[in-house]
Amino acid sequence: MNSMSASNRFAPSLARAALFCAALSLTPIAVHAQDADPDDDDVIIVEGERIETADVRNTARDITVGSQATQSPLSRFQRPVCPGIWGMTQDNAQAVLDRIVFNALQANIPVAEEPDCGANVWVIVVDDAAATFERLQEEDSFLTRHLTSYQERKVRDQDSYALGWNLITTRNPETGVQLPTGWYATQGIVDAASAGLPPPGNEIRSMSRLTLGIRTDIELSVVLVERAALADIDSVALADYATMRLFAYTEPPSEDDPVATVLTLFNRNADDSRPLRMTAFDRAYLRALYRSSPTRPARIALGNISDAMETIDTP
Repeated sequence: MNSMSASNRFAPSLARAALFCAALSLTPIAVHAQDADPDDDDVIIVEGERIETADVRNTARDITVGSQATQSPLSRFQRPVCPGIWGMTQDNAQAVLDRIVFNALQANIPVAEEPDCGANVWVIVVDDAAATFERLQEEDSFLTRHLTSYQERKVRDQDSYALGWNLITTRNPETGVQLPTGWYATQGIVDAASAGLPPPGNEIRSMSRLTLGIRTDIELSVVLVERAALADIDSVALADYATMRLFAYTEPPSEDDPVATVLTLFNRNADDSRPLRMTAFDRAYLRALYRSSPTRPARIALGNISDAMETIDTP
C-alpha cells in the first residue's frame, strides 16, 4: 500500500466526461420550485419533497468539519484534481474514475488533463478499512503521513464500511506559500525568539471580518472502502460517495438529519432507503463550496445551498 504502481492508476477521461455532461444537460431539471408557496421563503421543493431551508443549513453544518469556525475558512482543492483507483478491475475502476471526473466538472472543480498526473484523490478498495488505515500509519505511508492527531482520531471514530480523510495545508491566500501550523508554528516562534528575531509573520495586503488572512487547501484525499460493502451497489454509487468525501472536508451526517445525502451510503446501520446517488443537496453543497471565497470564514461560507438546489440537476 505504500507504493502504488501505474497499473493501479487510470487516466481521467475529460472528453468522455464532457460528452456525459452535454447529454445530461438535455434532461429535465429534477427540482420543481414552482410547486412551493411563492410567499414561503423557508421551504423548497426538491423532487416533490418539501425541505425546510433551515434543515438544509443544519445538514450542511453537520457534514462539514469545522463548519462553525470564524477564524478558519472551509477547505477545498486549489490544484486540479487527479483521481486514482486501487483494488478494482480496470473496467470498474475506469467507470468510477469517469464518474468522479464528471462530478468534479459539474461542480466547477478543476481536473488535471495530463494522463500521467500524480493522483491526489484516491479511492482504495480493501478487505478491512480500519486495519488498512492502521497499516498505512505503521508504514508511514504518504497517504497518512501528514495527518494531525485530531484527524487521526476522526478517522478512527468513523463507524462505517468506508473511511475517509483529507490532508490539508494552511497557506497565504495571496502568495500560496504554506504556513506552519501546530508544533511547527510554535517551534518557529521559539527559534525566532532564541535568535533575537521577531516571530514569523503572514504578510497580506488586507483582511476583514469577511476575508481571512489564510486559506486551507486540500492537498490529498483518500477513501478506503471495504470490498464486501460493494456487493449491492454500482460504480456510480461508489463514485458519488467518494466525490463527497474527496473534494470537501466532510463526514457522514447524524442519523436524524432530515436532508438526504449520499454520505450515508456506507453507514453500518443504513437501510435500503439510503440514497445511491448524489442528491440535489450534495451537488448544491459542492457547487456552493467551490463558488465561495476560499478566505471566507467557515461559519458564513455556505449560505446559498438552498438557492442552488432549486436549479440543480441530479443525474
